[in-house]
Amino acid sequence: MHVLSVLDDSSRYVLAAQLATSESEAAAITVFEKAVGKWGLADRFQFDAGSAFDAKGFRQGLAQLGVHRNAVKVRTPEWQGKIEAYHRCLGRWFVNELTCQEVVDREHLQQLLEAMVALLYNRHHHRELATTPEKRLAARLSPRQVSLDVLRRAFFLETTAKAHPKTGEVRLPNAALRVPAPFAGQRHRLAYHPVHAGLAVLITGDGREIALAPFTKQPLSAVAPQTPKRGTGQLQKLLDRCHGHERPNAQPGFGLPELFAELAILLGRSVPASEREARSVLGFYRKHGPLPRQPFLAACARTAKSLGTGRPLSAYLADLGRQIDAQPDPQEPSEP
Repeated sequence: MHVLSVLDDSSRYVLAAQLATSESEAAAITVFEKAVGKWGLADRFQFDAGSAFDAKGFRQGLAQLGVHRNAVKVRTPEWQGKIEAYHRCLGRWFVNELTCQEVVDREHLQQLLEAMVALLYNRHHHRELATTPEKRLAARLSPRQVSLDVLRRAFFLETTAKAHPKTGEVRLPNAALRVPAPFAGQRHRLAYHPVHAGLAVLITGDGREIALAPFTKQPLSAVAPQTPKRGTGQLQKLLDRCHGHERPNAQPGFGLPELFAELAILLGRSVPASEREARSVLGFYRKHGPLPRQPFLAACARTAKSLGTGRPLSAYLADLGRQIDAQPDPQEPSEP
């Protein structure tokens, strides 16, 4: 297990510390994003000559963020005196204490490390500073603040891959993802984050970036659902209603066109007279339809007798709706 840390040069304050199974490029990016996400970007960073901090993707990300990487010769620990002193404290205050510490899992170990850094190292009196790193830093943030999206995008790595012609699946080092349907079956430029799983974009020919969604396989039952058995009859209608799958069925030759015709007779003029009236009638039919012919004609006759002529369309529709709602459900069995 390794500990990668970012140390502020002027105050010796540890800006971030991260456990990793190896000094990999992914681990270097993780601790860097952790430090910059909280404290902001510095103009310069100095790293040791380890392969993790010298990887092409890591150095490319620094360049995009406008961070200069100080050159350091190999095997020159005196150039890294501050971080080496911190490592000695890390060995005494953390590594040696682990022999007497019960550790639940890696997450617990990371929490122990962060607690030690925050409460011991950053608050320990430093002789050269004549104060503690925490007081010396005084919670100052870098004026170079950057959003999390921009920070992560700087470390994207580019590759090319062909998407599956049917499913649109494309496999990248950080996850299996799905390209939009128009891009399926083609080879594309793709960019992905080496640490955050599923964070990737497709780069189109004109330079646009399209975020990719995770590729998930649906269970067979969802892909090819079994067709339920059905039969015609009133009992089947009750079963459909019980399952919440009512299947409306109009009476032959009586639908929306006939509804407009009957309303025109009721109002004594052409219906609809405007787009607003058309929307009102359509809404009425969606709520109450399909309608049986003879009961609806009888309701129209009662409405004409009750309201007379010269009323707005909304008044007639409201009265018809009241009558329909008051009628017993034809699918409900009647009392013997």
